[in-house]
Amino acid sequence: MTEQTLPAVCDTLIRNGYLITMDAERTVYACGAVAVSGNAIVAVGRDADIAARFLPRRVIDAKGGVIHPGFIDCHCHANIHLSRGIIPDQPASQPAPFSFSDWTNHLEDEDEYIQTQIVGLEMLRHGYTFFLEPGTVYEPDAAAAAAESVGVRAGLADPYLWDVSDGPNSRPSTTRRIPNDSKRAFKILSGQLTRNKDPDALVRGHVALYGVGYSSEDLMRAAKDCADAHGVTCTTHHNFDQDDAKSNDERFGGGHNMVYFAQRGLLGSNCLYVHMNVIRDDEIPVILDSGMSLVWHPGNSIYYNINSSFKPRIPELIERGCNVVFGVDAAKIWTFGDLELIGYLDARQHGHYISTARIMEMRTLNAARAVGLSDMIGSIESGKRADIVIRSTDVPEVLPGVNPIQELLLSGHRATVSTVLVDGRLVFLDGRSTQVDQNAVVAAGRAMARRVLDRAGYIPRLPWNVIS
Repeated sequence: MTEQTLPAVCDTLIRNGYLITMDAERTVYACGAVAVSGNAIVAVGRDADIAARFLPRRVIDAKGGVIHPGFIDCHCHANIHLSRGIIPDQPASQPAPFSFSDWTNHLEDEDEYIQTQIVGLEMLRHGYTFFLEPGTVYEPDAAAAAAESVGVRAGLADPYLWDVSDGPNSRPSTTRRIPNDSKRAFKILSGQLTRNKDPDALVRGHVALYGVGYSSEDLMRAAKDCADAHGVTCTTHHNFDQDDAKSNDERFGGGHNMVYFAQRGLLGSNCLYVHMNVIRDDEIPVILDSGMSLVWHPGNSIYYNINSSFKPRIPELIERGCNVVFGVDAAKIWTFGDLELIGYLDARQHGHYISTARIMEMRTLNAARAVGLSDMIGSIESGKRADIVIRSTDVPEVLPGVNPIQELLLSGHRATVSTVLVDGRLVFLDGRSTQVDQNAVVAAGRAMARRVLDRAGYIPRLPWNVIS
């Protein structure tokens, strides 16, 4: 054997898996392999071909399981993740006995750190490797440290950028820690973008407004200009329900607000608008022409009964080529991996069909585009970062294995992950974190939630008497 034909050395060789690459051709290898060196993918192909080319320092046998790019969540409020089971599960027209503001008002930096660790572990268990936080973590450094400790990617923004106090709900008036303040909003805008100086950082910065309903046009323009100048995503909550849309229409001239934003140059391909449960006919071409992305949360629209009398338009926009993605939002009664099935069923309820192939794109390629990282993540291709998930083969949810993509996203969407690499590092193996003591983090999360409740003086309502 000559020197020219000697196998190349690589750090990790993942072999013998049903490899879903999500490349431009959507190539799938029934028995595929991936070679990784450092933090990057260096080769992808048939198992026999790749194995013959590389001499690995470590081999991971996928045992026939599905290999796919790490999923990307485009909207996750990390610091209210453990309020589930505490915030009442009955959406009420009257103020809830305990709200998200009640929860966040009693958080300390350590609480945000612990919750973000829980978010990271939950992500890995469900095949996610990146989450975008929409500027609602009070102490971004705590969230960044937590994400890095678990080994997941995160996008963080300056906390609570808002300068309008009379938005469509009472959040600004009930959030004590960061009151609504115009001077502060303009002063700290772009602060988290310093994270992007390190191209290898797991945690990156973007621009986020709390919501259009709480932002002046001047602040919206400053945020969009900042995102344009730094080549990052600009995200915001918008048009959650009909009252929200009506309020925004009135504030911005009386017409439909998305049309106004387009006329004012406030929309673009780096915009990521969240919820958008209310979209009118004349706003559809505006959204499509702008090239913007939308975060769809079908669970919220069902949970709050938003679309019972108002036709949802996002399934139609998906069919027409809009870049629509998913976000777990606040984990009220769902978590990572649930929204694919909810969205599939919600679309069917309204006469639309979203294929599992399309849903797979929404969780990978579309999501990478939405967060501005298409050149780095979202597919398993040479040159991209090695964010790779391997699914188990020994759980009944993945059977019969005839249509792995459909089984993965619908019937087997729960915690079926065996192994995860993020940035080439093995962060999850045999269903457990390799970076932190998983049992200790879970225990810390349980204790943290009880401390917050004690500070708030709130006892959650339970359906039956519990005898201690």
